[in-house]
Formats: sequence, C-alpha cells, structure tokens
Amino acid sequence: MTMTDAEADALTIGRRIRQLRTQRSMTLEELATAVDRAPSQLSMIETGKREPKLTLLQAIARALGVTVDRLLEGEPLDERSSVELSLERAMRGQTFQALGIEPFRIAKSVPTEALKVMLALHEEIGRLRDERAATPEEARRANVELRHLMRSQDNYFAELETKAAEILAAVGHPGGPLTQRTASEIAAHLGFTLHYAPDLPQSTRSVADLKHGKLYLSTHAQKADARNAVLQALSSRILGHHEPTSYAEFLRQRVETNYLTGALLVPEAHVVGFLTDAKERRAISIEDLRDAYSVSYESAAHRFTNLATRHLDIPVHFLKVHESGTITKAYENDDVNFPTDRLARSRGRCAAASGRVASSSTSTTASTRTTSTPTPGTAPTGAPRGSNPPVRASTR
Repeated sequence: MTMTDAEADALTIGRRIRQLRTQRSMTLEELATAVDRAPSQLSMIETGKREPKLTLLQAIARALGVTVDRLLEGEPLDERSSVELSLERAMRGQTFQALGIEPFRIAKSVPTEALKVMLALHEEIGRLRDERAATPEEARRANVELRHLMRSQDNYFAELETKAAEILAAVGHPGGPLTQRTASEIAAHLGFTLHYAPDLPQSTRSVADLKHGKLYLSTHAQKADARNAVLQALSSRILGHHEPTSYAEFLRQRVETNYLTGALLVPEAHVVGFLTDAKERRAISIEDLRDAYSVSYESAAHRFTNLATRHLDIPVHFLKVHESGTITKAYENDDVNFPTDRLARSRGRCAAASGRVASSSTSTTASTRTTSTPTPGTAPTGAPRGSNPPVRASTR
C-alpha cells in the first residue's frame, strides 16, 4: 500500500472517517464503542489532532464496513468536507500565525460560501506576500529587462497608442483635453457606471464590480481630478490584465496601465502637432503641456518621454526627485547614467552637478523647462540628433 502525503496526512484521514461515519448515521459515541475507545480520542482523530495507529485504523475500518485502503485512498471528499479540510490546513499555516489568528472550530452552521471566502482571502494574502517577497535577483532582472525594453522603443508603445485611439474614436472624442464627461462615456462604452463612495479605504482608489458593471471611486477622487482614477481602473480592463504571476509581469502591467491612461488623457493625434509647433519655436515646455491638457506635471513629463524621440527626434531623460534629493523614478534614452540600487532600480541622490536644480524653493510646484545645457558627464552618443538640444523633464 502506497500512501502519499496528501492521502495519508492526519487531517485527511480524520475527515474521511467522519464522512463515512455520518453517511452511516453513526454517532461518535457509537463508533467509539465499536472500536473500544473513548469518544474524545476519536474526536481528536477526526479533527486531525492525533494520527491513529494502524491497529486502530483497522478497527475503525471494520466498524465502518470498509477497508483500510478506503480510509487512506478512498473517493474524494464531498465539497463541504474538502473546503473545511482546506481551511483547517490554512489555519495551521504561517499566514494565520503571522496575523495572530488562532485556529477555531468550524461549526456546521457556518455556510460553505463563507468558508470559501475565507479561503480566497487566505490565498490572496499569500499571493501578495509572495509578490512582495520577490527575490533580489528576480527584481533586479525584471527592472533591467523593463528598462531595456523601454529604451529600445524610445518609451513608445505603438499598440497602446492604437488602443487609446480606438477607445477615443468609439466615444467620439474630438481631440484636445479629455473631460470628465468623456471619461464617463469611456466607462459607459466599456459597460461601467461610475459611483462615488465615501467609505472606501483611504488606500483604495477604485473598486470594480465586474458582475454588475459598476466602478466605485472614493469621494476624494471626485473632489480632485477623477479622470486619472477612472481611466487607470478602466485601462486594466481594456488591456485584459489578470492577476500577475511574477514580479516582471506586475511591473509590465503597471507600466502599460499608466501608459494607456496617459495616452487617453493626452491623445497622440492631437498633441504631436502641439509639440511640433513648440519645437519649431524652440519653446517646448512641460508646464505648457500640463496646462494644455489639464494633467499633472508628472503626467505631462511622462507623456513627453513617450513622444519626444519618436515624433520630435529628441532623446530625453526623466527623473522624479524627492525633496530630500532622492531619485524615485527615472527613464533615459540619452545615455545619462542614474545611480541604481542592488535591484537595478534607479535610486540614490541627485547631485547638483549632475542635473540642473529645478527650484531652490521648498514649493512642490514644478518649474523646469526645456534646457539646452548638456548634462555634465553625458556621452556624445547621448547628444541630441541633429541640432536638437537635450530635454530634461525633472520633477520635484
């Protein structure tokens, strides 16, 4: 007789004994009497707290009218027993222990659906833990691969631009700044209605009810600019994103979602003419782009990096710098070297000599514009093509 761990662990054996006993309308006391054991001892076996010896298993099998093999390798448990078994195993695992949740007795009165919800929450917590526990090497490789992809494409994703153009055409957007009404029309086009809820968790921007086609947003988003929250939630649906299975996939999905949101807020077909005219006048300004499309400075700077090299033939670099001087985001295709951490993310302090200081004020208002001052240390290959000056979109 061969027993695998799954077939022969104490929990599974105990559940099979209880299932067979209840199928025969036999009480715990009756089975205990038949095998000459105390009911409390059999209860410990049925709940998986004690592993029965072979002689006792043989006695239980005879009392239930089955073979020992049936107890160890019998037919699958019914749905309720399988769910209870899975939840009991979960309660003995590290997730419940880390949360400080003591194992509890699963009463018959607890609905099976409630048990399934507990299991689903347990699995989601485990998935998030695994995602955050990506090994340094995995994270380093994912960051390097994504950075190389963005650089090789000049941070331009043609398929996402096409997808944005299709969505905007479907709702009849004429070009120019995207209004809140148009964002609502995009939601309706995708089968969603918008609802603002005052009681969403502070860290939650939106909740999508896929079954009923409702998108719930925090009332904080309504007071500010709700377009970004709406479009980011919808972008994931447009792109058909599923739960990421790796850190690399998580990063790629985040980049795609942010890119498509930017492409909807600042449509390529309209903004290229705006930027081309500004280039001819040597008056490219991230602030002007921000104001023309009613987006944040950071969104305007990101969108500029998508289009500058492809349409204006201008290599660029983008960095977001915390007020402490720490680089938190960066992109380049002009050979500027940013400091990186051990995970190959752009991190470190931005020295005054390596980039023009945006503002000496403590204000968070962006104040950088196009600059024709080359970055010290930049290699010739990073120089702009033709006679175009390098453009730096730095945010503080």
